[in-house]
Amino acid sequence: MIKQRLVLNFENILRAKIYFFLKKSIWKYLIMTLVLGFLKPISGLNPIVSAVIYFIGINVILWPLQYLSAKTFAKKISFDADVEFNDREILIHHNNKELIENKDWNWIKKIDINKNRIWLTINQKRPFGISIPTNKLSEQDIDFFKQKSNK
Repeated sequence: MIKQRLVLNFENILRAKIYFFLKKSIWKYLIMTLVLGFLKPISGLNPIVSAVIYFIGINVILWPLQYLSAKTFAKKISFDADVEFNDREILIHHNNKELIENKDWNWIKKIDINKNRIWLTINQKRPFGISIPTNKLSEQDIDFFKQKSNK
C-alpha cells in the first residue's frame, strides 16, 4: 500500500497543464503551423521561416492562457486528500471535507513513469494528471506503479 498526500494547487495544476500540452498538443500545433507556413507563407519569406513565426506567435498566445487557466482552476478547486493506492483499489480520504472515495484502477487511464515523477492520468473526458515526485517514493513503491502501468 502506498499513501500520498495530494493537494491541487496552482503549481500542481500548471505542471499538469504543461505536461499534457508538451505531451499531446505541441505536436498538433507544430504540424498545423508547418501546413500553414506552406499554404499561407508570410509575404516574401520561406515557408519554413513562416511556419516558425506562426509557431512562435501561437505559443506567445497559448502560454499565458495556460497560466491564466491554471490560476482560475486553482481558485475554483479545493482538493486536499490522502490517497492510498493498493492492489485492488484507490482510497481518497479528503482532508477538507468529510468524504472518503473508493475508486478502482479503471479510474487511472495511464501511468507514465519518468526519472523525476510518476504521472497518473485520470480517466475522464478532459484528462487530468496527478504527479507524484519519485523522490517521495521508495523503490518498492515505484515498482508497484511500474507493475500497474504494465497491466
